[in-house]
Amino acid sequence: MPETTAPASPSAAVEFGVLGPLRVALGGTELELTAPRLRTFLAALVVKAGAKVGVNELADAVWGADLPRNPRRAVQLCAVRVRAQLERIDAAHLVATCPDGYRLDVPADRTDVGRMRRRIAEADAAAGDGARELAAVEAALGEWRGEALADVPSEALHREVVPGLTEQRLALIERRAALLLHDGNPADLVDELVALTARYPLRERLWAALMEALHRSGRRGEALDAYHRYSRLLRDELGIDPSEAVLALHKSILTSRTETEPDAATPLAVPRQLPSDTVAFTGRAAELASLDALLAAKDDSSGPLVGVVTGTAGIGKTSLAVHWARGVADEFPDGQLFANLRGYHREQALPPHRVLARFMRALGVRGEDVPEDPDELAAAYRSAMDGRRMLIVLDNANGSDQVRPLLPGSAGCLVLVTSRDVLMGLIAEEGAAQIGLELPTLAESRRLLSRRIGRERLAAESGAADDIIAASARLPLALAIAAAQAVAKRGTRLSTLAEQLRAGLDAFGAPSTETDVRAVFSWSYRSLSPDAARLLRLLGLHPGPDVTAAAAASLCDCAPASAAQRVDELVRVNLLMEPAPGRYALHDLMREYSTELLHVEASEADRNDAARRILDHYLHTGHVAATILNPQRASLSLGEPPAVAHPETVADHDAAMAWFAAEAEVLLTLVDWAVARGDDRSAWQLAMILVGYFELQGAWSQWIASQQVALEAAERLADPALEAYSHRGVGRAHARMRRGDDAERHFTRSMELYRDLGDLKGESLVLTNLAILYSGRDDYVRALEHARRALELEERLEDTDSATTLNLVAWFLAHVGEQESALDHGLRARAGFQRIADPLGEAAALDTIGFVHHQLGRFPEAIDTFQEAIRLNRQLGNRYDTAVCLLNLGDSQAASGDRGAARESWRQAETVLDELQHPDVDEARKRLAE
Repeated sequence: MPETTAPASPSAAVEFGVLGPLRVALGGTELELTAPRLRTFLAALVVKAGAKVGVNELADAVWGADLPRNPRRAVQLCAVRVRAQLERIDAAHLVATCPDGYRLDVPADRTDVGRMRRRIAEADAAAGDGARELAAVEAALGEWRGEALADVPSEALHREVVPGLTEQRLALIERRAALLLHDGNPADLVDELVALTARYPLRERLWAALMEALHRSGRRGEALDAYHRYSRLLRDELGIDPSEAVLALHKSILTSRTETEPDAATPLAVPRQLPSDTVAFTGRAAELASLDALLAAKDDSSGPLVGVVTGTAGIGKTSLAVHWARGVADEFPDGQLFANLRGYHREQALPPHRVLARFMRALGVRGEDVPEDPDELAAAYRSAMDGRRMLIVLDNANGSDQVRPLLPGSAGCLVLVTSRDVLMGLIAEEGAAQIGLELPTLAESRRLLSRRIGRERLAAESGAADDIIAASARLPLALAIAAAQAVAKRGTRLSTLAEQLRAGLDAFGAPSTETDVRAVFSWSYRSLSPDAARLLRLLGLHPGPDVTAAAAASLCDCAPASAAQRVDELVRVNLLMEPAPGRYALHDLMREYSTELLHVEASEADRNDAARRILDHYLHTGHVAATILNPQRASLSLGEPPAVAHPETVADHDAAMAWFAAEAEVLLTLVDWAVARGDDRSAWQLAMILVGYFELQGAWSQWIASQQVALEAAERLADPALEAYSHRGVGRAHARMRRGDDAERHFTRSMELYRDLGDLKGESLVLTNLAILYSGRDDYVRALEHARRALELEERLEDTDSATTLNLVAWFLAHVGEQESALDHGLRARAGFQRIADPLGEAAALDTIGFVHHQLGRFPEAIDTFQEAIRLNRQLGNRYDTAVCLLNLGDSQAASGDRGAARESWRQAETVLDELQHPDVDEARKRLAE
């Protein structure tokens, strides 16, 4: 097919289960894993079968807060031991290694979770056919063997996975009851529903079903008694009344109407986005009580409640908000949303529309259904939140305008905002409650130090501890940094550290709380080696959310080994955080402090040189990685990297994909940063570097957004060649999202510019894009015409390879009935791609060849060819084209009479397309439904 990781085929009979105790079975043989950590490791892979589970996620699942000294090594050992156990049934290969993680290489049907979800999909497809729907629901329930992960001792999995699985089970139980009520004998259900309501006393649909079953069985009094018991339970436990649906059912029973049935609940995504609680959180009893009072008013409010936690920098606003939110999360059964608005970072503050888009996806809205217009997006968000009972935590807001679009419109939700600003607009206009944070008491400060330094050491020098508290002005962030220094220097007396801290405070010479924070930073800063101090200053210039030691080498213009030593020093003294292995970040306050230092201690020329080194590092590393992903994409004219930059080595395709996965967010930030600095050419180049990765990953919205920035940069540069390229890039992104009119508009402008430039290669590329666009409209005659015109232009250019265009011509010939000619062109295209070592293009040619074989009725040849195309696409991480080839493979398998294999191929395609949120998922579902 035209240009554009699911698991490899595993051992056919090995099955895995987590809907009960962990189960590994080969035929009638059950494999028992006696070691709890091995069960946990394998269970974490099973629940995400076919997808990568990161090393950090596995470590958290297996060890929780008690991480070993080297988590990565410990996870690797777990993998080795699990494979050794699986080798007993010849299944060790099913635990596959992938970049920064592991994957269980089995299709969904080899896990009970996958089979359950398939049965749910079958039930959804059979809605309206009571017998078929009931059979599918009961089959889904039949996959359960007890409580999910019953013998897996993992706090993380029981916190993050089990609730979702349990909710699916309860929804199935409720659905079965509703179906039996509709088509069965209600009297047969009564005893079962009595037991279920006793076990799950707050499940409304079970109580409604019990009321309905009793009423239809002629037991009207008992039905009304069930209503009153449920109503009292809600008032006693939650302080609320039954829903409108239950009230209507109660009324219908009172008036002897038996036809009313509760509506089936709409499945909703239940996000759980709250960060981890602070281990050393202490005190704040009054503020927590104020938040509890705000929560108590939720049910009496006609709209969403808003609380604003305010206070100076470093006072502990985020810690308080997260600690309280964690404690009351169960009060919000529809989930919790969290966003760090980064409001006080001049170049990273999140605009409301970006946060809204993230929230919409978290609420289960498909990517293509998320509006781009900010006003429409805000309205859609309010609609999606209507009727939901959710907690939304908005951290680090810079003003009311950043928060207001993120407020839901209806009652039932509570929004907690943290900000250094009082946010008077929210208080005056939205009735927000203010919770102001003051400095902790001396006793609370001592408890904080005690939990961090240790009770015995603190008691041995209680006077010195009080001196540290006084010098830190009791500011929680300052206390935390002071405590970290004490921990790092265990052999140093606390009185000595207190004296050093007092000297740092004197150096700043001002008593304000903000200056006190700088004093603590200064104390730590002055203890650094000159090289580490320089890196700390320069890190304030780096615009991304985090940085690697390799990027730090370019930032400092030093050898990578030296950069790694400087990073380790900063981490050791708690000035640099490591939120993920190998990635480092500055706290917001420390970033501000390091930026101030840079402006005081470095000239403008030095700052500009450092900024240029940052850009060169990511441009040259990214260009190599992008060229590996797609060797045929037009290369940028970057030349050799300057000696002061130290780009990373990217060895192969897997390394390139891993680099982009880790750095995509940084690169996107750099694009905007370059624009803000007036460096449109670098912004354009960075956006171009990202295209191949976004295309392979199916990151459609990011692709379009970055290309739009590139186009605007090209227009400011008044460079027709860059404008032409950018218009074509934006057009390709729109075409992938089936936005044909937008795509054609950009392609047309690109063609005009290329013709003005006399660029035949550019014209040929646009012609191929237009050809693909017309084929999407089923206008294959016009598509073939454009592809042949492109091929004619390429034949006039001696240095241009025509494999891609040959493949397009083959594809369109096949669709106009010229199959033999199509096969000839497809084979020539594949040979051309092999000659230039382009596996991505070869996979596309194989898809075309397979399609032609299918059209000619050569189904075995088609199946073999599609399978080879799928193998190549999976190796390359090309998720969208993998899904398309799976659709085509299923068609050929169905035509050959193997309906079971066809269903499996279509199901795998549906999974990938659904993850990509691509409109083609409807094609897969249509095939499965038929």
